[in-house]
Amino acid sequence: MTIGVFVLFVLTCFTRTIYANRTVTVTTKYGDVLGFETDAARIFYGIPFAEPPVNDLRWEAPVAAGRWAPSVLNATKPPPACPQPECKVPPILCPAVTSEDCLYLNIFTPIPTQTSSPTPLPVMIFITGGNFQFLDASAPIYESERFVNTTNVIVVFIQYRLGILGFLATGPGPNDIKGNFGILDQRLAIGWVKDNINAFGGDPNEITLFGQSAGGQSIALHYVSSDMQSFFQRAIIQSAPLTIPFRTYAEYITPSVLLAEQLHCTVGDISCFRRASYQDIVVAQSVINNMITSLDILLFFEPWVPVIDHSIVHGQPLDLVYNTSFSLKQLIIGTLTEEAIFFVYEGWAKPLTPKLYAEVVVGTFREKALKVLERFPPDSASDVRPLLSRLATQWVWACSNRVFARKAASYYYAFGYPLDFDGWGNETFCNGHSCHGAELPFLFESTWVNFTDAGRRVSQSMATYWTNFATSQDPNEPARVSTPWPRVTTGNEQYMYFQDPLQVQQNYLKDDCDFWDKIGYKPALF
Repeated sequence: MTIGVFVLFVLTCFTRTIYANRTVTVTTKYGDVLGFETDAARIFYGIPFAEPPVNDLRWEAPVAAGRWAPSVLNATKPPPACPQPECKVPPILCPAVTSEDCLYLNIFTPIPTQTSSPTPLPVMIFITGGNFQFLDASAPIYESERFVNTTNVIVVFIQYRLGILGFLATGPGPNDIKGNFGILDQRLAIGWVKDNINAFGGDPNEITLFGQSAGGQSIALHYVSSDMQSFFQRAIIQSAPLTIPFRTYAEYITPSVLLAEQLHCTVGDISCFRRASYQDIVVAQSVINNMITSLDILLFFEPWVPVIDHSIVHGQPLDLVYNTSFSLKQLIIGTLTEEAIFFVYEGWAKPLTPKLYAEVVVGTFREKALKVLERFPPDSASDVRPLLSRLATQWVWACSNRVFARKAASYYYAFGYPLDFDGWGNETFCNGHSCHGAELPFLFESTWVNFTDAGRRVSQSMATYWTNFATSQDPNEPARVSTPWPRVTTGNEQYMYFQDPLQVQQNYLKDDCDFWDKIGYKPALF
């Protein structure tokens, strides 16, 4: 997997006029924050929750930000994104500015009115996708003025260290890079929100964590971590590729050696790593991304993942969800119906022949390959990419999510509505398909002006279900919904199918997922 979000949008969809006479100030325990007000919402960009993770703080646990009072924090411009390789999606989604000083969060709130209730509002904290190494919290798809205005919730987008700077791990020793810094950044940001969101009108006791792709993997990890349970009340996991494993320290040896080579350092010389500029580290990361760094082929697609350190990360989420010592919280979980199309068509720009398809399956599944080929036989078509996309969607996303859902889900969904405007640009293979990330503009209502009437119905429904859940733990109330969403119960795996019209269906991909459950989700090792 390369990037967690791939939706292209026309720049005019996201233009905004910030009126100089519509600034707004909020007082926090750290000092005053100057944001701004649009016609639909109040926005506060770039609030620091940690000290800049630079110099001696590189590859260290984040340090909480200090007070900025008596100064006033200017929160009217998006913060820089965390360092990352060159963005391979069109410029509208690519961060314009990056910096190692990047641990900030953005807050969107409704505009209070004279008739507004003094009751604090539900808070939703979103962890962005991007393969644990790309994108940021200020991408246009996350512009949520309409979302908070129509649903009366507060939404917060957090940034965290990415790639090598966020997830490299050389070992657990006192002189090692211990890893999981991006996860620790997320934890600190969530704690900052809980401690300070009341100043913005939010209820610190009504926090919903949600995230997509790598952000969904992060939510799954927080969801099964005992020391995170006091920080949130419910969670939503969107399009998490739960089949992709986290690494062990042993599996980070090869990336660490390759980094030493790229930086011209001696293996294990962490001080040499720290002397390198973040730009040099990003260049090295781009080179290593194109190398095989693990016997597990899935880690080629998501090379910089959390490390199982038995302190912050105690195992794989699919294992941990079955071995928790505490009651699991309310959860919505689901995937898109065609998650893998973007990745398959980006990987094979030309038609995939049946012969090459068979070679890919054999190389990936080895001793399991015959069973996979029997289940997904190549036909006589000259291009087998659609079949490979269906296989990968089930294996990497849908069916491993069902494993998680069977233990934890309160509500289960599949999203199958494609972008209903010309939003994919040169990636025409996603036109008419629900590719990975396609639900985001519908959820956040960020391209409302471009939706058809049907798209607006899907968008409004999704936003209502999500924010109802954040308000009451039930997606069906308090705001009215047209189609009641049933809970998942043992023996009754009903799910919401997001199309137009909405449909409640039963046993999503049951026969195919039963197959994947039987043969297991781990690929063959080289």
